[in-house]
Amino acid sequence: MTSAADSAPLRVSQRRPLACRECTRRKRKCDKQIPCSRCRRLHLECSVETVRLRRDTVQHAFEIQFLGSILADLDSASEKPPHVAQKIRDRIDQLQTGTGDASDQMNLDSAQEDLRSSEGLDEKPIQHRLLDVLPESTDPPILTAIEHLAWGRNSAGCFPHRRCACQYRRDSPELLSMNGGPFQIQGSALESMVHIPPVSDAQKLIRFHVGHLTWHHNCFHGPTFLEQCELFWRTGRCDHPLWMALYFAVLSCTVNSIQNSRKLRALTDVDLYLAMQPAQLLFSAMIQTLYSSHFLNDLSIYSVQAIVISTEVAHNLGLSQLNATLFNAAVRIAECLGIHKIKEHTTTLTHTKDEWEERVEREVGKRVWCQMVIQDHFAIPFTDTYSISPMHFSTGRPLNADERNLVELPTETPTISTYVRVLVELAALMPGLADGLGPLTKRKPRREQYEHILRIDQKMRAIVNNIPSFLLRSDKVKEAQIPWLGIARRSLAITAAEKIIMIHRPFLFRSFHDTAYSHSRRTCVAAAMTILREHEAIVEEDDLSIWTHTAFAITAAVILCFEGNALVKDPNNAKVDVYREVVSAARDRLASRNSDILAQRGVALIDAISIAEGSAYGASDLNRGSSIDVNRVFANFSTLSRSNLNASAEDIIFGKILGESPEGRTGSAIDPEEMQLAWNQEEVDFDSWFNEVFHNFQGPPSL
Repeated sequence: MTSAADSAPLRVSQRRPLACRECTRRKRKCDKQIPCSRCRRLHLECSVETVRLRRDTVQHAFEIQFLGSILADLDSASEKPPHVAQKIRDRIDQLQTGTGDASDQMNLDSAQEDLRSSEGLDEKPIQHRLLDVLPESTDPPILTAIEHLAWGRNSAGCFPHRRCACQYRRDSPELLSMNGGPFQIQGSALESMVHIPPVSDAQKLIRFHVGHLTWHHNCFHGPTFLEQCELFWRTGRCDHPLWMALYFAVLSCTVNSIQNSRKLRALTDVDLYLAMQPAQLLFSAMIQTLYSSHFLNDLSIYSVQAIVISTEVAHNLGLSQLNATLFNAAVRIAECLGIHKIKEHTTTLTHTKDEWEERVEREVGKRVWCQMVIQDHFAIPFTDTYSISPMHFSTGRPLNADERNLVELPTETPTISTYVRVLVELAALMPGLADGLGPLTKRKPRREQYEHILRIDQKMRAIVNNIPSFLLRSDKVKEAQIPWLGIARRSLAITAAEKIIMIHRPFLFRSFHDTAYSHSRRTCVAAAMTILREHEAIVEEDDLSIWTHTAFAITAAVILCFEGNALVKDPNNAKVDVYREVVSAARDRLASRNSDILAQRGVALIDAISIAEGSAYGASDLNRGSSIDVNRVFANFSTLSRSNLNASAEDIIFGKILGESPEGRTGSAIDPEEMQLAWNQEEVDFDSWFNEVFHNFQGPPSL
């Protein structure tokens, strides 16, 4: 009969116990003989605890990984060869526990005979047939792995590096970073270089972030991050200096999200601290920490987390170019650490602290990579390229899991990962959207490009139709239990509408002048109205401010400016005044935001378009019949932004706002009959479809 001690998971230890279980439990001296003299005298069962030796596990990591993959294939097979699976398990146990003679390897001849007798295989060597059962491309080519030993690089995909033999292997399981030691902020050079908020204010901001903001980026495990913060607040210590960059990024993001909301400032009770306008100070502290801690050489997931989370504030601070360069550095760091090739969790529950920590770290790695994919792929229209190829990573989506135990829940149950799990599905469309237009040097014919865009439009709508219901319509019961659910629902409505615009962006400017693309024009105008409607509701509710709210409101306002200009030729069209009123209201909301350079640039851009059009919004005498001079918009914006912002940060690529530039319209016109596409013109338009899906939102204003 197997005892409970024998069936329990093996403890991980640095060395093999010599004293027996009974003497260890009773804290008595043991003569280390089995059975020992004390157990013989007392007639007790005498045995030594079997443990997994860390050094043996690391030393034989590649063989254990290889045998484990074979065992997984055997376990999933419908007919399991007799005795082979057990022999593989026995060999893995020997390697991990150091029991038996190291040279006493698994009897391959016997295993070969078992396989042959059970499956009738041919006589080819056993090692060849064992490789046949491995999944293709699971591990890097052997030659590359060997070359990387000389280069000091790793491609094994062994994150979180607890049992591997690569250069990022940890010396202690307690360390949550890859390759660093404990760090004390007091007395360090970093302390004099950065702004460190008071502990009382930091505690309020961090706890608010975990409870109200993490859903938007989902780049850490809340309970674990809070434990790390509690240790830092209590002792001034953390396990790696780059953890401080993550700490500053989270604080900066929190300040940026609540500083324009009286309701949330009162909720967090940090008004005195916010009077310092600390978002910029905290962001600068993060940057200084990254550079002073040599983040490009001392690779850590902390620096990746910090950079990815800092996107939440960098754009509002007018630092989009800096964010873009840091992000691409983070992609390379993540790939060096193997975060793009994280293996799935085991389905069994964790029983030891070591297993739990590894499960948390795998999940955090998947969460961070998921957010990186989202940011990279949603930036494609602005960069015309992507850094993360869908074909070159294997890390899956994060679990829809309870934070307390990381046990997966049904998709209709809201979790901290729900929002990003939806966004990454939308983001997956974008590389195909860009590639389907053809190479930059030789685009496909315009008809083929537009047909491709309409197909992507249909795919996007299909994804939105399958979004969990609590993100599509109001659920007062769930929103009372989950404080972030309401703002997440509105944020998703804004984001989904903007992604429709993103899909049609290559033909958006042309659609204002060419009726062949009227579907894109109608769709994008309706999406823009949706964005500004939800943006207005968020501001009126005095809720969280996410950077995408500002950015997408600017996009929507610009689209409506051009739509109003296109309609102004008809003096009887009442829509013109409606669009002007909507844009004017959006401008006022953007102008009211404090410490938000992105919003102020949006105001300058709206004013620049208004001046170029020949009339300020609200005036009655319009210069009817004239199109907006885009070059004049550029010149006006340059003047307004310099006078209002004193800005000399990164350049703004104006042409990316509306996709194709006016110069792209030169050439012969296209025959409308040539553009008869496989698009059902009777199909429900965007506005009707969107409001049917998002039942809780009010309909568009009557025009």
